[in-house]
Amino acid sequence: MSTRFDKEILTKAGENMLHILICDDDRTFADFLSQQITLLPEFDRRCMKITTLDDPRAIDKSVVETSDLIFLDIDMGDINGLSLARKMRSISKSFILIFVTNYGEYAAEGYEVNAFRFLPKLQLKAKLSDYFSKALAACQSKNRTINVFCEGESTSVFLDQLVYAETDGRAAILHINGTPPKALKVRMSLRSMEDKLCDEGFLRIHNSYLVNMNYLSSLQTSGATLTTGETLPLSLHNYRAIKSKYLEWKGRT
Repeated sequence: MSTRFDKEILTKAGENMLHILICDDDRTFADFLSQQITLLPEFDRRCMKITTLDDPRAIDKSVVETSDLIFLDIDMGDINGLSLARKMRSISKSFILIFVTNYGEYAAEGYEVNAFRFLPKLQLKAKLSDYFSKALAACQSKNRTINVFCEGESTSVFLDQLVYAETDGRAAILHINGTPPKALKVRMSLRSMEDKLCDEGFLRIHNSYLVNMNYLSSLQTSGATLTTGETLPLSLHNYRAIKSKYLEWKGRT
């Protein structure tokens, strides 16, 4: 996967910036980390903004919701970064989280809050460039979109939220993950959608269904089970080829 930053893909609704948050109770280190990020070749101040905080109590709902990439210290005096991360995840699941620490024993707990990486302070210069590059790629992946026509208007749908699409005559119905889930009827054939999304982790499991493999729980001859609890029909004639494509994709992720 290319890690080149794509401003258009990472653009959020109404925004043109990738928001990076650094939270560390050591102001000197927070400023140092910010400076090191700005020196990286992939950092672009025209479309990236860094905010530094030395008081974790200043992280509120609005800060979490507007942050795309967060560098969070684990040990901040009487505030534990892991506990803070749990609260932040209850607000938003979408931000990329990198823990900054001198302690490796927290790694197992980090999976609870979907930590992307653990960045050791003593290895900052050696690891920061690679971690930042991969984090940008993850941000880009989470904010990929497809433009479709719905009720006569052009609409952008985040691929990360698109569970599956099904045929409806010459149109398609997109099933979107959310609270509550929703369905959009769009003016696009499933074949056209497959052509656009076949390299984006989507798999045609049946003449009538195109599925986001991130939402696939299992593939059996009896059907495709999704993480949403739904089961969709599977083409028995193409079962082996479908299963092979799924396993190949799974091996790359």
